[in-house]
Amino acid sequence: MMRFFTCLAALALMTLSGNAQDAKSQIRIKKAKIAMEQQQTPQIQASNIVDKRWKPKTWIEFDTEFEIDLPRTAGGEEGSFPALEFKYYAGVNAQSKERKTIVLTGTITYQNIPAHGDLHALAFISPSTLKRVLLKDNGGKADVGAFGVEIRVNGEVLTFASSNGRAWWIDATTKQPSDSFSFEDGGVLGKDKTPFAPFWGDYDVTPQSR
Repeated sequence: MMRFFTCLAALALMTLSGNAQDAKSQIRIKKAKIAMEQQQTPQIQASNIVDKRWKPKTWIEFDTEFEIDLPRTAGGEEGSFPALEFKYYAGVNAQSKERKTIVLTGTITYQNIPAHGDLHALAFISPSTLKRVLLKDNGGKADVGAFGVEIRVNGEVLTFASSNGRAWWIDATTKQPSDSFSFEDGGVLGKDKTPFAPFWGDYDVTPQSR
């Protein structure tokens, strides 16, 4: 019986691995580019609650524009791809204790990616994160020296986009994240984790809830 389950587990692993490789070969990313903007915390009015006084703060927004191609076997222009992973990098004007530039990162999975037209993926850095790393109030896009994103399938990078056209966060020799930076994961959030979640309708692709 134990041998049966061991064989079954191995077969499942092989199937998943094959599916992952098939998925990677079934999609092509086109025209990826990333832009940065800053947004003020939205103020939403609601009834039947006690109002509280507060001051809107500044969020950093990343807007990645891209397109995908799928083969006819995957639906072609009428198809959709199940999920894409976006890993964001934002180098800020601050240093760690080791005197390395701090790079805020975050990995967001977007689901049901349609294969037609221009697509957009949104991500954000919160005011509280900006204050913590910059050690000041009212941080904004002027405090982000460089930014970029890797678009992945099952952890494999298909393409990237950045503010200077280079994957500046990668060491050219080792092909790994550069030791010149201090990476802080979780600093970049999906729209669903922010006050902007209800806005802009179908402008952007949908983050996968966790």
